Amino acid sequence: ACAAPPWDLATSTSENPKAELHKHVTDTVHPASYRTDLRMRIERLLTEPLDLTDKLWEVYVSSGELGASGAISRLKADHRKVDMDIDTEESLLLFRSHHTLADGVSLISALGDLVDEANEIRDAIKAELSRRKQKSRERSFLKRMLHSISKLMWFFIGSIRSILYQVYLLWTTPRNPFEEALGIGVSTTNKPTGRSVSWCDAAPLDEVKAVARSVGPKVTVNDIFVCCVSAAVTRQLEEHRERAAVVREATTGMTEETDTVHPSKSHINVVVPVHLMGGAILPGKGIGNNIGAFVAQVPAHMVAESTAPATDRLRSVHSSLTTVKKSPAPILSYLVARFASDYLPEGLAKRMFRNANANAAVAISNARGWEKKVHINGRTVESTHGFLPLPPGLPCGVVVQSYAGVVSLSVTAEKWAVPDADRFLGWILDEYRQLCEECHSK
Repeated sequence: ACAAPPWDLATSTSENPKAELHKHVTDTVHPASYRTDLRMRIERLLTEPLDLTDKLWEVYVSSGELGASGAISRLKADHRKVDMDIDTEESLLLFRSHHTLADGVSLISALGDLVDEANEIRDAIKAELSRRKQKSRERSFLKRMLHSISKLMWFFIGSIRSILYQVYLLWTTPRNPFEEALGIGVSTTNKPTGRSVSWCDAAPLDEVKAVARSVGPKVTVNDIFVCCVSAAVTRQLEEHRERAAVVREATTGMTEETDTVHPSKSHINVVVPVHLMGGAILPGKGIGNNIGAFVAQVPAHMVAESTAPATDRLRSVHSSLTTVKKSPAPILSYLVARFASDYLPEGLAKRMFRNANANAAVAISNARGWEKKVHINGRTVESTHGFLPLPPGLPCGVVVQSYAGVVSLSVTAEKWAVPDADRFLGWILDEYRQLCEECHSK
């Protein structure tokens, strides 16, 4: 929430370089209906393609009453109204770009150059790089050489294991679980179209980290929300199976057990994107697309066994993710994607990308934001939310993002897979609350 748009478009003239902003930035009417109007705008931006002959990015800016759009919750808006002496206005920025320009994490880093704290952020990155270089220099020549050899061996052996694991995932998951639960195929033309989106602030970052430490010393924030999202996916799949059984009974007159027709999965595949530059743009480097990914098979939340401790499943999820995380799978996927995009026909490249997902049910991206609130022209950036563009064959994507000590979630899904993203988001939070209760009861 801030007092006015961060750009003064009125000062742009044909003689001024800022005139180029008119091609990319649109000052528009502020959303009037709480969350509903904003949701429709986000869905449109996620589904309507950019005219690549005209531009690779665009921004929509609007201003209105604080909290009216639903970009931040009414509770947070009320707190801000109490804190603000005069201004009770918010500005909303909707930004989207084509993936050829840059990946989402790189764009977040690039947008850091727009904030008032840009120099402070750049200095922090340089200081961390300097610290790591100093640590590397302290090693002897022999240790550096042995380290390089071990990295080469890790990449060679790890690549073979990663390829074999990918084959195993494709063998054990021949169909996407959403399509299997609904009894539909990839080529089915009567699927509901469009996107289903939702967003919210989930929990304080310190609380999430405390839950992670309570479960295990190496459990991460991302492990927690992979566990929570996979639980929500399982509940959505169970709902689809029950609905499909009702439809089947109504059309055929035959009653069959749901588990006999489409048995519940004990595991599901998840895609986890990885920024190969550590989530930052290094000095002297362009933004580009620096995203790799890995696919991991994690235990599903079995509804029939809902009394089982959520913390036990979190430990299993952590173990599954750690095994793949330590492999060169993200680097390998990045190299294969670059080769396929540059040299293979579009149809073949899309088939490769679909198979690379190993019929995963969901992609879960972790975007680490700034540790404290930043400002644009003196105006506080209250909240940021990123929405995952769905890769081929993936019906659902979740972004876990931290900003100013708060973890936020956003859901982007095909409507045929997740008809109600608000409800799906509620299931994620239900599992998180269950984890909190179990950890606090220890």
